[in-house]
Amino acid sequence: MIDTLNEIIVAPATRTIRGLATEVLLSSADGMPEPCALNFDHVSLVQRSKLGAVITELPASRWPEIEQALLVACGFRID
Repeated sequence: MIDTLNEIIVAPATRTIRGLATEVLLSSADGMPEPCALNFDHVSLVQRSKLGAVITELPASRWPEIEQALLVACGFRID
């Protein structure tokens, strides 16, 4: 179903790393060109047609970190 949606939820990647519970750190080991953080305080909907090429995909083993950061950002969990 997600593959057919026109808009998807995205979290921006930034080189500004603040050490917040709403961030997920990425590095070259994750396929990123330099160290950065996914910032779940700024999630948004983006039209799929506006996105560029995929830079990297995270394995399922990293999804608990993403879930935790998103839950904290939405106020459902306190870290």
